[in-house]
Amino acid sequence: MKKYHLFILFVLIHGITLAQSSTKSKVRIGAYYFGGWTSATDFHITSKLRDTFPERRPLWGWVSTSAQTMKTQIDLAADAGLSFFNFDWYYPNDKPYPKEVLNSDLGLYLQAPNKSRLKFCLFVANHVGYRVGPKDWAFDVDYWIKLFKDKDYLKVNNKPYISFFSQGDMIYTFGSIEAVHKALDSLRQVAKANGLGGVTIAICVSPEAKKVAEAKACGFDTFTAYNYPTVGFKKGQNTADVDSLLAGNKRIWDRFLNFGLPYIPVSTLNWDPRPWRKAGSNQDARYYTGYSAESIRKSILAVQKWVDDNPAYTYKDKIAMVYAWNEIGEGGYMMPTKDFNPLIGVEQALIYR
Repeated sequence: MKKYHLFILFVLIHGITLAQSSTKSKVRIGAYYFGGWTSATDFHITSKLRDTFPERRPLWGWVSTSAQTMKTQIDLAADAGLSFFNFDWYYPNDKPYPKEVLNSDLGLYLQAPNKSRLKFCLFVANHVGYRVGPKDWAFDVDYWIKLFKDKDYLKVNNKPYISFFSQGDMIYTFGSIEAVHKALDSLRQVAKANGLGGVTIAICVSPEAKKVAEAKACGFDTFTAYNYPTVGFKKGQNTADVDSLLAGNKRIWDRFLNFGLPYIPVSTLNWDPRPWRKAGSNQDARYYTGYSAESIRKSILAVQKWVDDNPAYTYKDKIAMVYAWNEIGEGGYMMPTKDFNPLIGVEQALIYR
């Protein structure tokens, strides 16, 4: 009898230990959001997209810039388990900021009655045509600080989180690495003066020693990416199964270990930019096949696992990004469309895992 009691005690203690070791805090998943689906532009909703890829048509139609559509998207994303939208943000170099239609959906989100269901942050798309530089910096900082104060703005390491697309373009516009560092420090100082404690500033960078060293010298706090579209292709391949992209994502994430700064991984769900590629052009037309709710489920589970398995190389906040909510022109999307509901895979990864 005594042995039986000891056995039961062992099982209970061992069972509790196993339960504790297998219980992990929730990784917060955010989705990049592209605001280009507007009737005010004529180069995103191409005839090729409409006619050849009708299965990508969102449930609400190609145009998403309406208050009701934003409200619906917030509810869909939150119900599926997503934690935030990371809005692509553009500062136009050829017209006043308020006229930039690519930021319209951010404005709709800020006015949405249900916005508190989903946090938000900014991804500064500072590439050609939208480079941020010294002449715009004061305006940009003032605008960002106002958003940082929003109660629904995402914080990482107890500070508002913002990311930039290109360190090379920042070095080009500011003139030197030292000038970029000074600009980022000024952003942090203004944030502190406004009671925000500073800013967590991320940069999209490839896992190459030279690029990583340059990013550190510029003064960024953390590494991340927008997507990793080509990591699943072998040399000479034009098509590959989407599972190879999943494996490629993991290889890239692992290369950021031991670089000395935290890393926020990005799960690239898919890449198929054929709707935006002109026939006969020399543009990269490679694409993946087999994109499905199941591939989405596996991709999101994989990035969650990576964050859980590598606490020393990322933030205690446990943040990861997914490309993307609505990059339908490039084949990376989670929102439901005419013939496909990717959110089934998202829910299976985030709610029913």
